Order: sequence, then C-alpha cells, then structure tokens
Amino acid sequence: MKSRTISLVEAFLDVRRWRMRSGVSDERTQLPIGLYFLETGSCEGCAMELDALCGGAYALEQNGFRRVLQPEDADWLLVTGAVSRRCAERLDQVWRAMPAGRSLIAIGRCAVDGGPFAGGYATLGGLAGLTRVQRSVPGCPPEPAAILAALVAFREGKAA
Repeated sequence: MKSRTISLVEAFLDVRRWRMRSGVSDERTQLPIGLYFLETGSCEGCAMELDALCGGAYALEQNGFRRVLQPEDADWLLVTGAVSRRCAERLDQVWRAMPAGRSLIAIGRCAVDGGPFAGGYATLGGLAGLTRVQRSVPGCPPEPAAILAALVAFREGKAA
C-alpha cells in the first residue's frame, strides 16, 4: 500500500475543521457549513430553488454556509426529490462519503414523503419513510428564503 504524504497546509485545515466541529473555536474563526445538494428524482423544482439560493439575491455565505461540489467536503446533505430506485445507491454512496458529524436535510414535499411520486413503481418514496432525517423543509417547492431560514434555524438548534 502506498502511503500519502500530508502537507502542512492540509494538516492545518484538518485540525481547524476538527476544532470547529468540537466547539474548541470562537465564533470569529468558525468555518462555513458545507452543503452538498443531491437531486434524487422529481420535477427538479426544489433543485432549482436550491440553485437560486446560491445566487446573489440570498446571502448563503454571509449566513455561514457554502455549497460544496464533493460529498467529502460536506457537513450537511440537502436532498430534493422522491428517492427513485435508480438514485438510491447514489444517495447511499454520497452519505457514506461524507465525514462524521453529517446531517441529512429533506428539501421539499417529495424529499420528505414522496409527494405525488410516493406510490409510483419507480420510487421508494420520501426520506422520512427510509431513514432518520434531521430536518425537513416543506413546500412544493419551498422558496429559497424559507430554505435559508430553515438552515439557519437548524444550525442554531431551533425548531423550523
């Protein structure tokens, strides 16, 4: 097995990330929460609202969040759409690739309970019937402002 050399910068970033998760840091040095988006099968309305959330009209990064493109960099997994049979394996792969301390958040009615796709032959329904979901954001689709408010409330430990 080939060993990998870790640079000083990588080691610093890993320690800094650990310190943020364990509450060792002060608020000035907190890292933004990494959000990974996964669309699992629907009309893609909620996915479009998540994309809008990343635009200039909403202060995603100013509220302590950032979109990440790799599950390995994510703290929270935001899922849109009913879980299709075809996407169930991908959902599992993404979840397992995320580091410890991860959270699962269902965005929109389809992700929560399957929406109009709940009884379809091609879906397994919503996340609530499959696994433990830390937070859900209702709506068809929920507006970006509602999604952001729910994320902030979840981060602060408040009910949405």
